[in-house]
Amino acid sequence: MSMVTIPCPNCNVDGMMSLLDMRYEGPYRCWKCHENFLLIMEDNEVKSCTPMTQEEFDHQRELKKQRDRMKDNEG
Repeated sequence: MSMVTIPCPNCNVDGMMSLLDMRYEGPYRCWKCHENFLLIMEDNEVKSCTPMTQEEFDHQRELKKQRDRMKDNEG
């Protein structure tokens, strides 16, 4: 597990996230301004951090939960 720093594109405050994998694609919410983003990370580096609506955020969070459940059932 590694801690990564995520600079918010909206308010420029750094957030922290712990990752188990070297790749992450899913929802991210800034702790300071509470904006929602679709975050894509590879090798612990931010590749994309795209703003999204609350509805899109909720949908992405559900997709991530489903992927995590599938991953747990495989292992």
